[in-house]
Amino acid sequence: MDSNKKIAQLLEQDANKSRVGILMAVHRRKDINHLERRQQQRAISNAMIKVALMYGEKSFSRGAMVFTLNDRSLEKSPYAKFVDVLRGLRVVCLAGPPNPKILTAYWHHQTKRRVSKSRSYN
Repeated sequence: MDSNKKIAQLLEQDANKSRVGILMAVHRRKDINHLERRQQQRAISNAMIKVALMYGEKSFSRGAMVFTLNDRSLEKSPYAKFVDVLRGLRVVCLAGPPNPKILTAYWHHQTKRRVSKSRSYN
């Protein structure tokens, strides 16, 4: 079973999923299906977006909320074993949870390449 399906199954059992609510994409006049197209191009599922909204580090940029998944935010979550899959995921929202209004989602490559020093590979 691939990691996307495992993440989706784990999300179904997560007690925090009710905090996210319903994902809503912001449809702009020039590009109506921007989020859906970017998700498909970048292999980002709705389950991954929900994990980022629940456990990602929240910051603000140009009037938008940005949720970023990194090693530290995932290590004490139920998704710790998927840290290599989820590291670097960023979700940009106009309004945060509950019922977030999502602009886009992408992989932040600097965070994706960075591996926590506390992890040892023997």
